[in-house]
Amino acid sequence: MKFTDLNPQGGIGANCSLCEIGPFKFVIDSGLHPKYAGAESLPKHDAISRNSLDFIILTHCHLDHLGSLPLLSREHPDAPVILSYPSSILARRMLSNSISVMRRQRSELNIPELPFYGRGDLTALYDRLKTPQLHTPLILDKNGQKIEITLHHAGHVAGAVSVSIKYKRKTVFFTGDILFNDQRTLDGAALPQEPVDILITETTRGGTETPINQSRESEIVRLLQQVNSTLKKEGSVLIPVFALGRMQEMLFVLDEAFRKKAIPKVPVFCSGLGMDLVNHFHEISKNTNRVRFNRRVLKSMGARPLPKRIDPGVKPPMNGIYLVSSGMMVENTPSYKLASGMLGDPKNSILFVGYCDPNTPGGKLLTAKQCDSFDFDAVDVVQQINAKVTKFDLSGHANREELVSYAQKISPRALILHHGDPEAREWFKETLKDENFSIIDPEPLKTYDI
Repeated sequence: MKFTDLNPQGGIGANCSLCEIGPFKFVIDSGLHPKYAGAESLPKHDAISRNSLDFIILTHCHLDHLGSLPLLSREHPDAPVILSYPSSILARRMLSNSISVMRRQRSELNIPELPFYGRGDLTALYDRLKTPQLHTPLILDKNGQKIEITLHHAGHVAGAVSVSIKYKRKTVFFTGDILFNDQRTLDGAALPQEPVDILITETTRGGTETPINQSRESEIVRLLQQVNSTLKKEGSVLIPVFALGRMQEMLFVLDEAFRKKAIPKVPVFCSGLGMDLVNHFHEISKNTNRVRFNRRVLKSMGARPLPKRIDPGVKPPMNGIYLVSSGMMVENTPSYKLASGMLGDPKNSILFVGYCDPNTPGGKLLTAKQCDSFDFDAVDVVQQINAKVTKFDLSGHANREELVSYAQKISPRALILHHGDPEAREWFKETLKDENFSIIDPEPLKTYDI
């Protein structure tokens, strides 16, 4: 197999992997980098000759995996896009929202090439979608040769899949983003256990040590204790979340906490995209037994949209819980603007519940110290850190020990490290150095013949 990482920045970002096996040429994922705008946010699609792909696989609908798919598909109109049924539903809303965001960025950031695609591109893309049943092989033919593609439930978010690819008795397995543990709204990963020839594994949490006896449920209890403490002081709680996945899980958790009187009943404000996705989760839940969500939670908890105007550096107009994107508190998002007005008040809490890139505002805030000054430079606000800032381990990614155990169990001939920052990848290289397989940490845009 030939493998090329087309994410020019490396690490985690504009995820896009070019693979060649026998006569077959395909790409897994095509995202946008969340820390960049304009051309800098894109994978290097120009490394692929136009209309040369045989198929494209989408592992899930977070925009760092999905966001540039319409561009790639436009250049390869004969390539079917293979994805799960839930992702075929969620992709429509995520990409529609992406166009709106790019249009806003065009004027705010003066980037004339935005948006990269329009509604017509989305319509053409949707005609190319192919949704095989999970755990059921899909066989494609080319020049008399066959390749077998099987999607497996990955547990990361609704619709997320890992991918098994078989060609001439050789197997390549791509984990994508995976979570082995169950979430309140989603079953954990169900992956094959038989040996493979090449394993391409995510490494997101390679730099994160998991404390002994910590579980997802114990972290939820700790989170609710902090929420309860803050609300009893008449403060507000900001929980930055990804609109897809983490918001729906937190809605479920908060609704249950209200009903059990574990926290005081207060207004809950949610950002628009996450609220819209609730309806999609509800419909998906009716058609699959792996997703558990009912839109009645919004009515049960009295969730309401954000106030129309959020002024940077100004206290929110009402106390309550703010469950808003982005999860990493990226510049100019609702969570960023709200944090700029909440950070200076010791009664408030800012509670992170997922992965934060260390170079994003959220990542930088987590490493800052109480009473330090924090610069919200995108909105020209500086605040002293007086609010409680805490991280809870409710990530949608498997912990590093679980991934090591899985790699050892399926015993590949070669292991390719993927979707992780340099520190995370280095931990995997060091931990697995004595195993009987080669370890490849691919440089961006370099082709490896494995």
